[in-house]
Amino acid sequence: MFSNDSYLIANELSIIKSEQYLLKDISLEIKAAEITLFLGHNGAGKTLLMQVLHGLILPDQGVVSSAPATRQRMVFQKPIMLRRTAAQYFDFVCPGLGPAQRHLWFDRAQLISRMHAPARRLSGGEQQKLALIGALGAKPNVLFLDEPAASLDVEATLLVEKLIADARDAGTSIVMTSHNRAQAARLADRVVFMDHGQITEQTEAKAFFSGPRSTAGRHYLEF
Repeated sequence: MFSNDSYLIANELSIIKSEQYLLKDISLEIKAAEITLFLGHNGAGKTLLMQVLHGLILPDQGVVSSAPATRQRMVFQKPIMLRRTAAQYFDFVCPGLGPAQRHLWFDRAQLISRMHAPARRLSGGEQQKLALIGALGAKPNVLFLDEPAASLDVEATLLVEKLIADARDAGTSIVMTSHNRAQAARLADRVVFMDHGQITEQTEAKAFFSGPRSTAGRHYLEF
């Protein structure tokens, strides 16, 4: 079981395909009200690990102890939009919130003018923000974010970063990936660095960015 200050613990997780390890012996603990950044090069296993932790993929070996699935949310790099208006999409993923709360979330995401537009016709960046506020509005214990600012310009990226930081400050554990190292340094409380399906180090973000312990981590920051 996990402690009161943790929402998720993974014990020796492995994913094996065609006799090859995609993830190998992954053990980690996600603390409450922290932002954990999964860093590493493409193909390191970051997104796959998030999917396993969220329960979308079952591990071949190992165990995940976590908050109930109803208390978790995940936002993919390319969100799945429903055949609804943006407002109807939000109401669907956040049942029980009234019009005033919906309006507040759309205002925070600077999407008021797009509330009644078809969700599928929003720009990529607008869809990303809509998916994010839909997840945040549910007030999950754990929120998984796969490259949450990949489609956004600088202004929108900073807005999304504030939404993420505010959620952390309100008690949500954020687990996210990012190829933006400046963003990672701004947001992360902890860094989990992955290389070829394994964790080479997990440490406080300041310690990682000031001097990674692993050779792979040092090469990553030098790249």
